[in-house]
Formats: sequence, structure tokens, C-alpha cells
Amino acid sequence: MPPPSPASNSQPHSSIPGYRPGPYLTRSKKFFLAAVVFIPVTSYLWLRRLESQSRERTRLLEEEGRRNWIQAEKEKQRYLASRKDRDLSVAVGRSGGGV
Repeated sequence: MPPPSPASNSQPHSSIPGYRPGPYLTRSKKFFLAAVVFIPVTSYLWLRRLESQSRERTRLLEEEGRRNWIQAEKEKQRYLASRKDRDLSVAVGRSGGGV
């Protein structure tokens, strides 16, 4: 039994002497496989990043709205408190001549 040659291990065997079939994964097949993997993964990562940015923007807007609401409530309380504490009495004096 002859020892196998190194080239015959990596190439498929053919019944035609001297014929070497082309590689199984041609350039177009490699490109297709890369596209099948690369495009969905890239799209998923890009959409996830957009979603996280949108969530962060929403969180910041809600936080700002809460701060503004708390500020408005404090100002309203101050206004109501200042109205209660204000002295509304009027000095009454006699003026003018009577009969």
C-alpha cells in the first residue's frame, strides 16, 4: 500500500487521473456565507444601539419633566404660603369733614 501524498489528503479524490476539482467553498459561496452571518448580526447590533439610545433619550426627558414638575410645585407652594402670610389689613382713618 503506497503512502498517501500530502496533496491527496486535502483534495477530494477523483476517478479521472490528473483532474483536480475546484474548491467546495468558492469565492461566491464564501461571500454568501459571510453575508448571511454578517448582515443580520450587524443589523441586530445597530438596532439594539438605536433602541438603547432611544431609551436613554426618553429617560432623560422624563427626568427633566419630573424636575420641572417638582420645581413648579415648589413655586406654587411658595406662592400660596406668601399669600397666607401677607398682611392684608388696611389702615382705616377718618378723612374729610363731617357734618
